[in-house]
Amino acid sequence: MEINKDTLKPFIIFNKGVVYNSNITLYPIQMKDILSFQQYQPAFTVRKNAIFHEKEIIKMEYLDFLKYACRNIQLAQNYNMPFLPLYYDFAIKMLELACGNGAKIEYSPSALDFTINGFLITSEVFDDLRKIIILQNDIDFNTDEFMNIDTVNALEKAREFEANKNKDKADIEDYIDSLAVALKVTGGYVSRLPVRKFWRYIKRINKHDEYNACRSGQMSGLVTFKEPLSHWMTSIETSGVDSSLIADEEAVRNKIG
Repeated sequence: MEINKDTLKPFIIFNKGVVYNSNITLYPIQMKDILSFQQYQPAFTVRKNAIFHEKEIIKMEYLDFLKYACRNIQLAQNYNMPFLPLYYDFAIKMLELACGNGAKIEYSPSALDFTINGFLITSEVFDDLRKIIILQNDIDFNTDEFMNIDTVNALEKAREFEANKNKDKADIEDYIDSLAVALKVTGGYVSRLPVRKFWRYIKRINKHDEYNACRSGQMSGLVTFKEPLSHWMTSIETSGVDSSLIADEEAVRNKIG
């Protein structure tokens, strides 16, 4: 029996597999596959309704869009997205990672239809699997939100600014080494962590250090705070993009007919 896509989140178990149906189980991506995961991730997070102007693309289901973009060099050039023609292949590779080594994925190069363990992946099923992978691996993307292109561009410029401002920022290898030292574990242990759990550990360690520093300052009497300190054991979940920047996708679809 398939999982109801409207009630996916309560079923998500972040450190175990999610049984979608008798043919498909999705597992959290492990840190040993982080580089591949980062390479394939953009295939799942294209804001097609914000970026593309063509009504036919906006009306497409996400999987149909990936098929349309596959090998479409002209479309990639029009929108300055050089890897867009490869996103269909990246999506298949991401599913291979998530389904594990035992999964058998077959597809037709001509029709671009594909199956997982003999189960045909329709547009609706793909949306379910995409949503599970995004939730399960804590990808910073909300499939239920539609962002207008001006907002997308503004956020990209902000990210570029932060990246240029923080050129000495740690890379993924630095994070892996730091976590291994902090937890007093081996690199092998870290490599087996789910990506989501890895970043939660990093955030928790940062929160722990910040709390202790602030608490020490407060106890010394040299520092006071207007609000009570949030304990390092409290939630580390962060809110997403300001809701005022989000437009309803259904409203956009209704406008284009």
